[in-house]
Amino acid sequence: MLRRLTIRNYALIDHIEWHCEDGWTVLTGETGSGKSILLGALGLILGDRAESVSTPPTEKCIVEAEFIPSPAAQDVLGALHEGEHCIVRRSIAPGGRSRAYVNDEPVKLQFLKGLAPLLVDLHGQQDGQRLHASDGLLHAIDGFSTEAKSLAQEWREHHSIWARTQRELDALTHQDSLPDADADYLRFQLEELEAIDFNDPELRNVDARLDSLAHAQEIGQALGSTSSALQGEGQDVIGRLRSIEQMLEKITPVYSKANALLERIRSCRIELDDAAQEAEQQAESVDLDPAALSKAEADKDRINRLLEKHRVADFDGLSERLEAMRTQLLDAQHRAQKLTDLQGAVKTARHTLDQTGSALHRCRQEAGDSLSKAIEGHLQHLKLSSAKIGFEWTGTSAPEASGPYRVSMSFAANPGQPLQPLTKVASGGERSRVMLSLKAALTAHLEVPTLILDEIDAGVSGDVAARMADLIASISKAAQVITISHLPQVAGKADHHFRVFKETRDGKAHTALVPLDQEARVEELAAMLSGETIGDTARAQARSLMA
Repeated sequence: MLRRLTIRNYALIDHIEWHCEDGWTVLTGETGSGKSILLGALGLILGDRAESVSTPPTEKCIVEAEFIPSPAAQDVLGALHEGEHCIVRRSIAPGGRSRAYVNDEPVKLQFLKGLAPLLVDLHGQQDGQRLHASDGLLHAIDGFSTEAKSLAQEWREHHSIWARTQRELDALTHQDSLPDADADYLRFQLEELEAIDFNDPELRNVDARLDSLAHAQEIGQALGSTSSALQGEGQDVIGRLRSIEQMLEKITPVYSKANALLERIRSCRIELDDAAQEAEQQAESVDLDPAALSKAEADKDRINRLLEKHRVADFDGLSERLEAMRTQLLDAQHRAQKLTDLQGAVKTARHTLDQTGSALHRCRQEAGDSLSKAIEGHLQHLKLSSAKIGFEWTGTSAPEASGPYRVSMSFAANPGQPLQPLTKVASGGERSRVMLSLKAALTAHLEVPTLILDEIDAGVSGDVAARMADLIASISKAAQVITISHLPQVAGKADHHFRVFKETRDGKAHTALVPLDQEARVEELAAMLSGETIGDTARAQARSLMA
């Protein structure tokens, strides 16, 4: 249940710290005072998007709520569940960036949306329309039956499998098959590429190999001349360095500084000797084979032609193209088998889905009948003693995620009247009573510890309002109830009373919230009864409403 709601810098609210108690809490205040702003802030905690949130241009908006989570909510929280309480926080920066946290751990908005229905059942002024819609009614009916709820989850899982398999089949069906002529040409291209040995280093380095073969004579001459200059006969470099070494060796006994010079020259001579041998070996290995040159030129032409043909930049690109063409041909060859396999998978998935759907529909019909009787029982207390509620089921052209049938609520207020769509025949007051009766019927079946009702008493007055108050009071014995009301008959029955009001500070409007003690409640209810002029008669009537 909700224990605390803290709001900073949201719309007209600077700072509100609201502590909530067990039982029934009512919020009252003039129209436009900011009651809906409180619910809008709570909606952020429950996963509403923050795009339209009005915040100060330089201040961060923070909304934080503290709950005592139900066992079902604890299961969803998993490792995030710590201790007795759960703290949910939304932070909205001036630029609109929003962050969500559960027990100080960052979470995604989708996680909040999944957690919210297990923390709070928020019935806003527009939620009556949602309950008139098929999905909202199906959720209510499933909540009235454990078996229907379980089957509905099973249906959603099977529907996901069927829908995914059907999409794969549709994609493959609309994918153009490869014509025979194209397949033949693809095979020819494959044979052309498969003739290349992509692991052959000579092919990978064909440019360097071609350069070596084309300039073999020039390279050989240069390497031979290098070797001769270094170690040939006559004025070769190495021979002259040896002579220098011998001269220095003669003077080192009498001139010690020559040792260092001798070592440097000896080191150069050894290095040049090694280079001379390397040049000689490379000169001997130079290939002067005209046939090898012709083959390298042919390899180069073939690779260039393939690079241009397949529009790739290098040898690796040709290899990747080869693998892609193999896959394309393989897919084309196996397409017929894939179609057969997918058609069989779709048929199997649909059969499983239909079996689950039949069981789900039967269970929902039974739950709907029980729910309609429970609603009718509460409607009798609300002075609609002859009212009848029914659920009309309509099959869908294709399986939907919510179930095999859509549902609508039918209503008849008086004896002898046929059941007709609730949205068409019920007055505003009748709709309010039906919605409250539905909430009362579901309270014992849904594991939601907090129920928030925003003006669910709209359109009623007098004795009906008092009876609605009695019904809300009975609901509050099983769950925490928070209501927003303009009716003193309803507000007077609550366990706790807060007044929402708007004040002007520094030329700017601000929404505030104050708890009302016994005497303040009398004044508030008396004002709701008589307006601005409050007399003793109104106060006495207010006290009688609280009795």
